[in-house]
Amino acid sequence: MIRRSRVAGSFYPHNPDILKNEIEKFFEKKPEIKKYDGKIGVLCPHAGYIFSGKTKSYSYRALAENFPETFIIIGPNHTGMGSPLALMRDGEWETPLGNVKIDSQLAEDILKECDILDFDETSHLYEHSIEVQLPFLQYLSMNIKFVPICMAMQDIETAGELGESIKKVIKNRSIGIIASSDLMHYGYTYGYMPFRENILENMKKMDMEVLNAIVDLDPERIYDIVKTGYTMCGYGCVSTMIFALKDYVKKGEILHYSTSYEVSHDISTVVGYGSVVLR
Repeated sequence: MIRRSRVAGSFYPHNPDILKNEIEKFFEKKPEIKKYDGKIGVLCPHAGYIFSGKTKSYSYRALAENFPETFIIIGPNHTGMGSPLALMRDGEWETPLGNVKIDSQLAEDILKECDILDFDETSHLYEHSIEVQLPFLQYLSMNIKFVPICMAMQDIETAGELGESIKKVIKNRSIGIIASSDLMHYGYTYGYMPFRENILENMKKMDMEVLNAIVDLDPERIYDIVKTGYTMCGYGCVSTMIFALKDYVKKGEILHYSTSYEVSHDISTVVGYGSVVLR
């Protein structure tokens, strides 16, 4: 199966030359790829490139410096379609830059290890959170493979079970895990307005609490924050990454933070974006 590009022309340019040029501007200079035999994880936003591309580039620069053999991309399910915890185990994903192959062996191994994970293509058909990561990976190297996992079910038990299963499967593999998530979604549109003054300052304070919890490899703290109503779309994806990598990585580091306000200048609706690396 070839999973067709769904958000080219909206979240990022459809024209391959324009797409490459836009990604290049975010990096300023294309990073040198350095092969890596270990494990690495990044938090990476999935909003439209015009809003989150700069922050996204910091995560991919970190991956370029420690470039693994294959990738697992874990994204939230925004569409509500398909299985609540879904993996695609074979085929290719299309982007304007070409097709990216699924690592079928790795996918099959994860599927066998995790009883709550389903093989389901429907969940992935229209979901953007995984697709938008692929052109950045392709910009770094066209010789990549990946496994897509889509999470509608993001409770801590699910994240823990999936993360522990991934941890076992990747023990002897060179792996990069990309947790696809934006941070706070503030405004009436999102039904979340915990403060009405000093919005950007207060928003950054709360977002930084989450980013520091990721750096500290502390998923329980992430869930404590989410329980207050904090609107982060991929908290389970990030927590799964932490559970999977906690025995393999030494430290986390916040690389960049931004908000949609820097582009839109609309204070009534703001989304936060963070880049974190675990290595």
